[in-house]
Amino acid sequence: MADDTDASKAGVSRRSYLKAGAAGLASLSFASGAAAGREAEAAGTANAGGATLIRDGTVVTVDPDHGVYDTADVLVRGGEIRRIEPNIAAPGADVIDASGAIVVPGFVNAHLHTWESGVRGVAGNWTFMEYLEKMLGNISSHYRPEDAYLGNLFGAVQQLNAGTTTILDWFHIANTPDHTDRAIDGLQDAGVRALFTHGPPGDNSAKWWENSSVPHPDDIRRLARERFPSDDGLLTLAMGARGPDYSTDEVTRHDIELARELGIPVSIHIGSLGPGGVATLDDLDLLGSDLNYVHANRLTDEEFRLMGASGGSISTTAEVELQMGMGMPAIGDAVDAGATPSVGVDIVSNVSDDLFTQLRTAVQVERGLRNQPAVERGEQIQDVTPTAHRALEYATIEGARALGLADRIGSLTPGKRADITIIDGEDLNTAPVHDPVETVVFQAGVENVDTVLVDGTVVKRNGLVHNATAQNHLDRLEQSGRRILREAGL
Repeated sequence: MADDTDASKAGVSRRSYLKAGAAGLASLSFASGAAAGREAEAAGTANAGGATLIRDGTVVTVDPDHGVYDTADVLVRGGEIRRIEPNIAAPGADVIDASGAIVVPGFVNAHLHTWESGVRGVAGNWTFMEYLEKMLGNISSHYRPEDAYLGNLFGAVQQLNAGTTTILDWFHIANTPDHTDRAIDGLQDAGVRALFTHGPPGDNSAKWWENSSVPHPDDIRRLARERFPSDDGLLTLAMGARGPDYSTDEVTRHDIELARELGIPVSIHIGSLGPGGVATLDDLDLLGSDLNYVHANRLTDEEFRLMGASGGSISTTAEVELQMGMGMPAIGDAVDAGATPSVGVDIVSNVSDDLFTQLRTAVQVERGLRNQPAVERGEQIQDVTPTAHRALEYATIEGARALGLADRIGSLTPGKRADITIIDGEDLNTAPVHDPVETVVFQAGVENVDTVLVDGTVVKRNGLVHNATAQNHLDRLEQSGRRILREAGL
């Protein structure tokens, strides 16, 4: 894959980069200051008309009306996808040569505790109960506002590096309004699209997570008024409610009704400890299409039916769920019940933070579950479900639906916002590309993500992330994480 900008001719290429060396970010490479400046200048000159042209790529739109183009161009103007067709003429546009590459919608990570990037890799042997005790009962209480900023900044930048353009950021260290504000600042400085999901403080797990009788912090009203006065920006607001598994019925009702008063969606961890949570919501007459259910591993068939009938969505985080003993990933149950299926990472304190890994895990586990009855009968399976194309939908358009953003993102459709990921199809692990969808879902990884656009803005190009703020704060992230763990006695 080549690049036609003057900056590329000046020596900015996929292999001309500055390696990052801190806090487990070795795979995250930033453009050097001089190289980034040359590329930005060239792009600015070429882009005087406000247009970007992605040229000659294999375009997987994830839109049934457009399908897959073997070779086509994507014209972006004003942050919007304007046209998708071969041989688009766009004089003055900034041209990104996508020949030999696969162009897909930016991935949607439907569940992420972004702040935990500062303590990456400490929970790989923890059970779910150990996580609740050590992370939400100890580590989270040692976070300062600047730690929340750094965690969200680098957690979001790493998502962009991995081809994910939208995240549901479930923020449950809202220890003070300053913690919350700095976390939002981190997302803004990263340049990611995010549903900032305001949760409870992380300063006292017994108070907030053990049949809590304390309602959601009222600071969410300030956020709705001051930080999120409209819902048409890159960052939008949601509530991270604890729900019936972790709070009393009175608190559950109060919190969901507060979110509905504010006109924002709700995401709830449910079903990891056992069944009954959705039935309780039904008894309280609180079910609705604005509810996003996280995990849902141990729910009953009737509870899945209730979620589907009410238009809810389910976010599966397969790798975490398998490790921590929550139960088998429930993405198949979501599909069967008619609920919107989506995938997420959850916590980078113990698992990989890229959606390639999480999607493959969820899909192959689901295939295994569906295959098992035939295996036990001593028979051969007759088909493989879900398909690769359906899997890609889980990570794109279905994730967008789960976050209430399907009218803006999730497919490459003229009129939608230009959240786009370009995957190199000529790398050793992706070439030759016979089926672009299978290549993306089953072959590609972070190392193949060449270029990423969010709302039409290029945030990664030629394998290099363009974010001077993050590049200049790498050392601070490492220092932050080490201090937090030291104070937590870990």
